[in-house]
Amino acid sequence: MTTERAIQRAVVAYLRQVLPRAIVHHSVNEQALSGRDRRAASIAMHNAKLDGMLPGWPDIEVLTDERTLFFEVKREGGKLSPAQAGIHEQIRALGYSVAVVRSVDDVREALTEWAVPTAEVVKIPMKGTVS
Repeated sequence: MTTERAIQRAVVAYLRQVLPRAIVHHSVNEQALSGRDRRAASIAMHNAKLDGMLPGWPDIEVLTDERTLFFEVKREGGKLSPAQAGIHEQIRALGYSVAVVRSVDDVREALTEWAVPTAEVVKIPMKGTVS
């Protein structure tokens, strides 16, 4: 099974390729802080919240010329936490786009659904000849 980190790295690389003018950013979240011993993790989480971290914040923010987009990366079978579902609801209520993605194809579909133009090269097969 592909890890969330591997999927996220592929998604970030793809977004930076097809949206070259955009800012693609990953926010460190509570998952990154939990890999410590219990006391250190608790202190780190408390300090991060005081510093402005919001539990459930999407993994990736994309700032384009006209919009801000959000992506939550999940591996196959992964589910949103209650905090993530709540933040996504708030983001949508503010008029922003947020999607849960499990692959680059999911990102591609979201960008198409949101009518975000990309620099992705699409090869169209030619029929017949041009004279």
